[in-house]
Amino acid sequence: MGIEPLGRDGNVVLARPAGRKFPGLLVQGDSLYVLLTEIEEEAPESPAAATVRGWLSAYESMMADAGLELPYFR
Repeated sequence: MGIEPLGRDGNVVLARPAGRKFPGLLVQGDSLYVLLTEIEEEAPESPAAATVRGWLSAYESMMADAGLELPYFR
């Protein structure tokens, strides 16, 4: 899978996967975990919490498939 990096700002990277017209935002896993923790403190049943939970679940699954350790403890 080819990814073209286009820019970086702190813990986020703007990148375009091969074959895609528009780039996406790459967020570090530990930053994603912190985001979910903060959302769950304020609105645990919100659509935003459900969305970020899904993203974090996908991240954790892909990390496990790649044999990589998570950058946080659950």
